[in-house]
Amino acid sequence: MDQNSTAPIRISAKAIIIHNDQILLVRYQSDSDEWYTLPGGGQLFGETLAQTLIRECIEETAYKIEPERLVFVREYIGSNHEFAEFDKDVHQIELMFLASLADKNADMHNLDINADRDQIAAQWINLEDIINLPLFPAVLRPLIAEKRFSLGSPVYLGDVN
Repeated sequence: MDQNSTAPIRISAKAIIIHNDQILLVRYQSDSDEWYTLPGGGQLFGETLAQTLIRECIEETAYKIEPERLVFVREYIGSNHEFAEFDKDVHQIELMFLASLADKNADMHNLDINADRDQIAAQWINLEDIINLPLFPAVLRPLIAEKRFSLGSPVYLGDVN
C-alpha cells in the first residue's frame, strides 16, 4: 500500500441490465485475451451517479437505460491483484445499479462499438452462460446468474477482481 500516492480514487457507476433473461455486457479483446464487464464508467465532476450511468451506457452500448437501485459496491486496488503490473496506481470504487432499458420494446441486438480501448462490442448474453464467461469482476458471476439482488444480499463486495 502506497499511502503517499497522489493518484485520485476513481468513482465509477456500472449497470446490471437484465432483459428477457439476458444481460447486456461490454465485450473487450486484446492481443491475448477476451473479457466482459458491466457497462458503465467514471463519474465526471458535477454529474450525479444516475447521470453517469445513463451517459456511459449510451456511449458503450447505444441503449438508453433507467437506473433503479444500488445493489453492489466493489472496491478495486490494482496493486493487490493479478494485474498489478498494469494497475498498480489504480484505486477505484464501483457502484453497481440494477437498471432497465428505457424502451421496454427495444431491439435486443449485439452492436460493434469501440467506445473504450479494446472494446469491440456491446453484447446480450444468456444468464445461464454467465458462470463460464470471463466476466470481471469474477465475484459477480454467481451473483448475477442467481439474480441475488435482494436487500438481504451483501452489498459491499470488498477489494475483489
